[in-house]
Amino acid sequence: MAISFGHDRPWGAVSQHEFRRLTQDPRHPLTYRVHFAAIGWADRQGHAGFGPGRLAVLLGKDGKPLSEQSTRNAVARAKALGLVSPRSGAACRLLLPYLFRKGKGAPAPCRLHQDR
Repeated sequence: MAISFGHDRPWGAVSQHEFRRLTQDPRHPLTYRVHFAAIGWADRQGHAGFGPGRLAVLLGKDGKPLSEQSTRNAVARAKALGLVSPRSGAACRLLLPYLFRKGKGAPAPCRLHQDR
């Protein structure tokens, strides 16, 4: 499957492995770490699903998970900045289709978004 964002819309590739690593780097603001998690774990439809508390662990510092409230706030800020879809939540960060495409990989069931 060829990846296309439309005529005259150049695109490049990223290393999902590196975005997974960046998610856990506390030197970056939490808002961007939510975006990094979305990219790092996204399936081919742009869904990045996590089990309960998993995002809080990834965003935590010094082995301590981020609080539930801080995790929700970070996701809300990422949504407000357009880094993830307004339909995103702690269970699944959804990338906007004009930001992300993936040519391979079967989508996993999404607990948050039942419409796919």
